[in-house]
Amino acid sequence: MHGLIFFYIQKFADSAAAGATSWSKLRSTVTTNHGKYLPSGVYPDADAVHLLDSIAQSAHESLPTIVERFGEFLAPHLIKVAGRHIEPDWTALDLIEHTEAIIHAMVRATNPGARPPVLDTVRQTPHELTLLYSSERKLCGLARGIIRGIARYYGEELSLEETSCMHQGAPFCTLVVTRGERDTHERSSPLNETMEYQGSLSSSAAMRSDPMSTWEGSVLPERIGVYAIVGDIGRGGMGRVYLGRDAQLQRDVAIKVMHSHRAGNQSARQRFLKESQATASVDHPHIVTIHQVGEHDGLPYIVMQRLQGVTLQEYREGVGRMPLPESLRIAREIATGLAAAHARNLIHRDIKPGNIFLEGSERRVKIIDFGLALDAADSNTKITTDGSIVGTPAYMSPERVNEQTIDAQSDIFSLGVILYEMLSGQLPFEGDSLVKTLMAIARGGARSVHTISPDVPEAVSGLVMRLIAHDKADRPASAAAVADMIATLEKSLSDPRNS
Repeated sequence: MHGLIFFYIQKFADSAAAGATSWSKLRSTVTTNHGKYLPSGVYPDADAVHLLDSIAQSAHESLPTIVERFGEFLAPHLIKVAGRHIEPDWTALDLIEHTEAIIHAMVRATNPGARPPVLDTVRQTPHELTLLYSSERKLCGLARGIIRGIARYYGEELSLEETSCMHQGAPFCTLVVTRGERDTHERSSPLNETMEYQGSLSSSAAMRSDPMSTWEGSVLPERIGVYAIVGDIGRGGMGRVYLGRDAQLQRDVAIKVMHSHRAGNQSARQRFLKESQATASVDHPHIVTIHQVGEHDGLPYIVMQRLQGVTLQEYREGVGRMPLPESLRIAREIATGLAAAHARNLIHRDIKPGNIFLEGSERRVKIIDFGLALDAADSNTKITTDGSIVGTPAYMSPERVNEQTIDAQSDIFSLGVILYEMLSGQLPFEGDSLVKTLMAIARGGARSVHTISPDVPEAVSGLVMRLIAHDKADRPASAAAVADMIATLEKSLSDPRNS
């Protein structure tokens, strides 16, 4: 275990002793094989457990209670230590969502062989996320305590619901974290308040004088490379997207800049650059165009075409279940875009409605965000990166859930889920928790689209069910073949003789 944890265990013991006389003799009772623990060192897990158990015995508390209490104590200290990896405008949920990336960046910087816990998250809404905790140490109580400590530090009300636990035989712990209804965005981040008190970010002029602060805060940078920044488009897990202006060609562009806390993680940085290289290598009308790749103030960025329109997710939320002709046309265009990527040995791995952009009034498909793209030639690539699940669970293929080798068939499965959802208004594999969703995908056996929506022709329903077949050998051979099958169906359905 990393020495930083031992450093704060000792501070925790001191702080507890100051407030509870029953712990006054704690330091003499806590003895291990090491005389002292350095924050930069690495020590046996058993030592940490022994220290916390000694604290528990002195306090007449159970070990799980002390572990969780230590997590609450630890949270604000870790936030301060990790300050440069945390964006000032984050809420508590934002920080929890990115905790694993921060831990990996900090720990692996000094100890490349470390095995920090997996803390994977899915953000359902701005007010709720699901967190998976997995570690052979089984210190899920520490994770719960850290979450509560983060909430207290940010002055927010977070509720926790544990829906599975390793201590009860589950393969991982699942925590549903929900924020209270009050608007936390109306107040400043505690990080902002601290920095303003210290005078380091007291004005926008001060932020302009520090390029890195500009990238991390709410004030826009003046320029990124040769592009003038004129607006803020949004942000995702990997980076922030700005609206830029190309003065030479007189056109607007979208500039995706990697988050600084991500850029410090070498594997995440390489994955971000891989997105740009992968996407730029494919020239296709249904894949977003990359104009340039660069680096500014130590952060990688990608310059892309500026798209006007909505994502398929936004469109579906507005219209609900979609008409058959439009659903087939969108699916065909996704398939032709994927075929072009697969021809370059590139697999997207996160095909979902949020990564399908519908451009203009014609709602022409553009596949975006190749942030999880991989080279299909790398046959050893699995579902995990440092042991964590990547992608969006509802659209994952069974082979990704079961940690099998990923190939183009995984993208085809995800396309099938999208088409199923457009035609029926439902997902083929659902659960009331992240774990149950993953289990449903792993089991397979979805109801046919025609059963849910009888107006969907059986031929169309049959193709959809082939796309989401549990065994990838039962799916169509390629995305190009899928595009041809859909085109054949469209032609058949448009023939008056088949009406």
